[in-house]
Amino acid sequence: MPVQDETGEMSWPLVERRRSVRSDDPSGHLEQLARANELLLSLQKMAVTLSSSLDADEVVQRGVENARRVVSADAIIVALINQTDGSWSVVAGPDDVIATDPLNERSPALRCLDNDRPIETSDGTLWRMAGHGVYHALRARGQVLGFIAGEWTQGRSATVAEREAIVGVADALALALDNARIFARLAERVARDERSRVARELHDRVSGSLAAIGFELDDLSRGVDEAKRAEIMRVREHVGSTISDIRRLLDDLRADRDGRALDASSVKELADRMTRRSGVKVTVNHRIDSDSVLHQLATDGTATEIHLMMREALLNVERHARARHVVLDLSLSDDQVNVVIRDDGRGFDPELRGHGISGMRERAEWIGASLLIDSGADGTAVTIRLPLEESMP
Repeated sequence: MPVQDETGEMSWPLVERRRSVRSDDPSGHLEQLARANELLLSLQKMAVTLSSSLDADEVVQRGVENARRVVSADAIIVALINQTDGSWSVVAGPDDVIATDPLNERSPALRCLDNDRPIETSDGTLWRMAGHGVYHALRARGQVLGFIAGEWTQGRSATVAEREAIVGVADALALALDNARIFARLAERVARDERSRVARELHDRVSGSLAAIGFELDDLSRGVDEAKRAEIMRVREHVGSTISDIRRLLDDLRADRDGRALDASSVKELADRMTRRSGVKVTVNHRIDSDSVLHQLATDGTATEIHLMMREALLNVERHARARHVVLDLSLSDDQVNVVIRDDGRGFDPELRGHGISGMRERAEWIGASLLIDSGADGTAVTIRLPLEESMP
């Protein structure tokens, strides 16, 4: 039975005593049993630590770290399947494997999906330096999430214990990944419900109250002299502006775009929302044609930050620029994502920073991007440049 020491760490007496029994166990049976118990303990600890995280990326990282403790492979590789379109992506492994993503429907590694036990192959390994590999599917609740692999360089291969260890790692990793994905769906549902609640409150209470105040101000202005009427109308204009801002916020809340991306349809939707609200024409030039880049930006959250920066830039145009036309230009060049928001408005002093611009600069710094603002009498250009090596593993 396991016991607990003063630090709370669990230990197995047989493992702790294995050195003392070596001389009395010439055939090595107790030594083998001790190693098996030690492996079991490692897998139990792994299951606990993996399931404590609810972030999928962190789960994969921890899974690889734990796999290295029980498998002496030269490379640990994790690949996940996109449940939407069935595509595969390598999310952990040597840099050249991640960069080339060698998975296709004929990949020998994918044969593990049709087996309950791990498969081995010395032909068609994912890592070009490997000569032998063991692959086992990640399954949870009857669904394939991906697979984990251990690959060894020429002249090396997995032991029986390591093949079994890969099975244990796969079970723990699949369970933790499934939990993380369930949590993500629950978090999204909670966020969606909260956005709906806030939208209702803004519409029913705040917006309605402000509209009533506006009507009362209109009534007051009819019974006063010209000077007083001008003062009341200035207040009335501020109330109207506030109502417009609330309507913009309601539009964004109800659009439910927390999973914001930089694909052409998402950017066009953002542009169309502004046109519907303000009448300002927005032209979209979308020239990022790499699906892998778009997928990675969406996966690591970078796309959300850029999307929010674009939205803030468009809101600034709508509120302040008095522009008639905006051009949204997205391109990919020299391993860099370029986003330019250019308007033909009246311009402003970029040094007079409000909360919106400060927030854009903070978002840019957070993702490793640069933010340039060039403004003058002919309009304003906001440029976001993101080096891909800053955002991609």
